[in-house]
Amino acid sequence: MKSLFTLIVLLLSLHTAGTASAHGNDDHEHAAPAAPTTQVAPRASAQTEDFELVAVLQGRSLIIYLDRFTDNSQVADAQIEVEGGGGLKAIAKQTAPGVYVIELAKGVMEKVGKYPLSISVQAGEIGDVMTASLEIPDLSEEAHDHPEEHMPWWWIALGLLLIVMISATVMFKRRQSRSGWGA
Repeated sequence: MKSLFTLIVLLLSLHTAGTASAHGNDDHEHAAPAAPTTQVAPRASAQTEDFELVAVLQGRSLIIYLDRFTDNSQVADAQIEVEGGGGLKAIAKQTAPGVYVIELAKGVMEKVGKYPLSISVQAGEIGDVMTASLEIPDLSEEAHDHPEEHMPWWWIALGLLLIVMISATVMFKRRQSRSGWGA
């Protein structure tokens, strides 16, 4: 019986230690800074038999990287026109060989969501139209999760299993001593 009491005290100690790190209804002002995370800028990609491109949203600029599909060489001096959701209709300006930029107007592609893009490319005598979808994810505080607030279900299951096993052992030993099996 003394060992049963000791085990119960141990289980309660483990439960208390497991819940001590949870911080429930705090105001989200943590003393230690959060671990650094790498966030990838929203992007879209498309390819055809002639071209492949990647469009990256950085602030209020849509940067387009254009190369030839067959050999991955940069495509310089192309004419690129982009139309898309959120009121986007613009011609990209080349900033380097194979790199084109569209400066977005205020309010264009600033909200969370998916933006379909239609991109027409004319490079010399080769022309193509590509479609892509650029998604801006929700990175707001509502998406912030505190997994440490919830005690893992397996700790509870393990505790219940131990209690059942100990209770069964104690009852078995009592029956043995009453029936004389242990003598």
